[in-house]
Amino acid sequence: MDLGERRPIRIDDVPWEDYTDPLEPDRGPGPLVRYLVDPVSGNRVMHIRSWPERGRAKPHWHLSDTVYIVTKGEFIVEGEGSYKEGELRWVRGGFAYGAEESGPDGVEYLFFSLGPYDKIDPDEHPPPLGRWDDPSTWVQGYPQVLRRSLLAEDPRRAPSEEKA
Repeated sequence: MDLGERRPIRIDDVPWEDYTDPLEPDRGPGPLVRYLVDPVSGNRVMHIRSWPERGRAKPHWHLSDTVYIVTKGEFIVEGEGSYKEGELRWVRGGFAYGAEESGPDGVEYLFFSLGPYDKIDPDEHPPPLGRWDDPSTWVQGYPQVLRRSLLAEDPRRAPSEEKA
């Protein structure tokens, strides 16, 4: 039956792929990723598996809010602590967070980007809602209208590129 824009996905039928991080081109491949929503769409839903040998992911931020649901093991984020099986992590788009790594037995989690996916270096492009390591930069609450104006343009592009 053709469901048009809707499609059931059986997670275990989706193959694992090595992820290579564009922000860390010198780092080896990893973690393993199953793309559950086509990355070409601009959105991301991924099933991610990582283990300590794959190392830490550098601090970064996203334009869109992100949600993580830990399904196995332990997920550790610098400045936040750890998340264990059955726990959910939510991060506002525009807020940079510290390095991520798996616990001693590895981690698996579902990752949801609640809008277009991206990964931005906070040292190269300052996050508009603050950095995990500098509380003086934190924008309190959830300022929807202000957030929309702060995140209206991708900071990695020059203003003329946005209009092209």
